[in-house]
Amino acid sequence: MRAPTWVILCLAAGLGAGVPTLPAAETPDALRQKDAEVRELRRRLERAEKELEQLRRDNERLRRQSEKVTRPNAAAESRGAAEELRRLREENERLRRTRARDPRRAPEMHQAKPVRPLAELPPLTPDTVVDVDELAAHFQADPAGAAARYARKTFRVRGEVDRFQTALVQRRFTVLLTGPDRDATVACRFNYVDRYRTVFPTHNGRVLTARYDSGREVPLLETGQTVIVAGRCEGSDPNGVIRFDRCELGR
Repeated sequence: MRAPTWVILCLAAGLGAGVPTLPAAETPDALRQKDAEVRELRRRLERAEKELEQLRRDNERLRRQSEKVTRPNAAAESRGAAEELRRLREENERLRRTRARDPRRAPEMHQAKPVRPLAELPPLTPDTVVDVDELAAHFQADPAGAAARYARKTFRVRGEVDRFQTALVQRRFTVLLTGPDRDATVACRFNYVDRYRTVFPTHNGRVLTARYDSGREVPLLETGQTVIVAGRCEGSDPNGVIRFDRCELGR
């Protein structure tokens, strides 16, 4: 039995309204092109991730190899420096005790030269030479006046080498000069000369020795030696130590 014409027309209209049509931008060819682009981007990302992972493994391998080489050397140098520091401290303490018991030094400890008043001194210049005993006496008698004259000024100080101090990490060493009664201390800090590989005490702390890159060693200073040091006075610290920085041995 054939359906009426009006029924067929209604059904055709309903079916036509329910079937979606693809926009022009989402045709099968466009979708295939987008899918190909996405796959290509994924391949590039995977390749970049593999290269990054390989770089990380290479860096980790190189870091471990470097640690194997440097760790034994660093440990040995640290032990050697610590042993030198221990010997230096023991020797300095022994020298201080010996000096305190030595009767021949007792008169020297109380024979300080007359100290000129600060007001009578000529202007301070880089070439001015100040004896350790006078410098220490000025800081003890008139700390404010001495600081005004000497602190943050560059000049020369003359005294007797008492002992040495060497740094474990920094390329610096300190020479301590004696004061009038061996209680006042002037500490002169030096930077390494570029050609020195290291500077360290020898002969039970009595000699300061420099070692060149070639391995050759030369003595620099010796305890009891009278020296002139040119440097910048930093003033007196709370412990009464008069400090100099940027020091060089003068004449």
